[in-house]
Amino acid sequence: MITQQQAIEDKLEDANEAREEGRFERALGYCDDIIRADPSQQAAWKTRTHALIGLERLDQAYDNAAEAAKLFPQSITHRLMQARIHVMARHWEKAAAAYHGILHDYPLHLNSIRELLDFTSVSPDDDICRQLHEASSDLSMKPYDRASTWFLQGQIYMGAGRDAEAFAFFDEGNRQMRAAHNHQRLEYSFSRLLPELDAAFQRRHAPVPAPEPCPLLLVAGLPRSGKTLMERLLASQPALQGVGETSAIYNLFLDVDRSGGADATMAILRGLPGQPIRGHFAGRIKYGPKPNAQRCVETTPGNLEQLGLLGPLHPDVPIVFVRRNVRDLAASLYFKQFNKAHRYTYDLRSAARAIARTEYLARRWQDTMPNPMIEVTYEEMVADPVGVASRVLGRFGLSVDEAALRRAAGDDGKALNLAPGRSLDGVGAIRSDLIGFSDRFARHLAEVEATYDQERRSLTGAQRR
Repeated sequence: MITQQQAIEDKLEDANEAREEGRFERALGYCDDIIRADPSQQAAWKTRTHALIGLERLDQAYDNAAEAAKLFPQSITHRLMQARIHVMARHWEKAAAAYHGILHDYPLHLNSIRELLDFTSVSPDDDICRQLHEASSDLSMKPYDRASTWFLQGQIYMGAGRDAEAFAFFDEGNRQMRAAHNHQRLEYSFSRLLPELDAAFQRRHAPVPAPEPCPLLLVAGLPRSGKTLMERLLASQPALQGVGETSAIYNLFLDVDRSGGADATMAILRGLPGQPIRGHFAGRIKYGPKPNAQRCVETTPGNLEQLGLLGPLHPDVPIVFVRRNVRDLAASLYFKQFNKAHRYTYDLRSAARAIARTEYLARRWQDTMPNPMIEVTYEEMVADPVGVASRVLGRFGLSVDEAALRRAAGDDGKALNLAPGRSLDGVGAIRSDLIGFSDRFARHLAEVEATYDQERRSLTGAQRR
């Protein structure tokens, strides 16, 4: 016999799964059931807040987080969610007060410091920076957190114009991240199926008859290349819903048995019940905040590695490849603390090689896949966001709402900090501050372009052979 607690745990698992799949209305229903049965289930309150945010009901999400903060006063989670909701609603003074309130009680709460830096200036003489400095040598901290203190100090010193000191902080933070992973798997690697995912593979597996339309538009590229900016512009359109980095396609292709080669892998993918990719994104639209949308805009960086497998399944899915000035991108990757999914960012030379490799992949997919594609640069988007987004939409035969694009490219008057390592992407005015910012660190980044050029020549030579 199932106990009430087991039933609650099962329903909470269902709620979290629904939230991760973007089925926010369903997640909300599960959470409501749990809270009615037992209001002390803190995890259900947290998931309920996330579901309401997903549905863009920010006022309700805030009220839910505030109520949870009263019920669970020892938890920082719900206070942090209130601060983040203020940011989403552009209530900057309230957001700052909420973050400072957390830091008053927990002076070294790293997420609060990280997020506060997105819109508030902190000087090297500030108590926040002093706390970070004292913690940076604390060996009792978790390695990732200790490394965070160095990245955050780097951001503070860079904001103060003390670039040499800032770079030294970033350097040490990345050294600690390499050590935390035992210097393993630091290179951006290709799929072992890549040699087989060629034009002949695409022709051999061309679907007949054509599959049902897939409600998806992919934005592909490395982190910090402008993917979120492209998503922000496209998602302003009534027919497009931004869903960010869902990892749905990446996980599907990563989890399938690929040991038999590309043809066998495609046979397995074709044999899966239903159409998993189409079904996933159709569900996100049905249960998301824009039920009349026709496509989701998805930005998971890992999609690029396995993208050739998508062509035979859904040749109608449009793809936007985004790239950026090599040195600016390498510095942005190096100055942003990433998790283990992007270990290549912990070393400037491996970051430069990753940029060359992803550009190689983009060219290969454009040469071989049947999908409609277009390539844009970060610099183009910043210079003319409305024009570039209109060109992308036109390339794919999608309608253009220029007024919506202008609103998406605008600002609420708050001058946010456009630091390369910022956590608050896709918010604030589109400005040119970060174009050429790496010139300030030219001496430290001298090896980037040479490494990139060498890798690009190597890949071009291998392709010719």
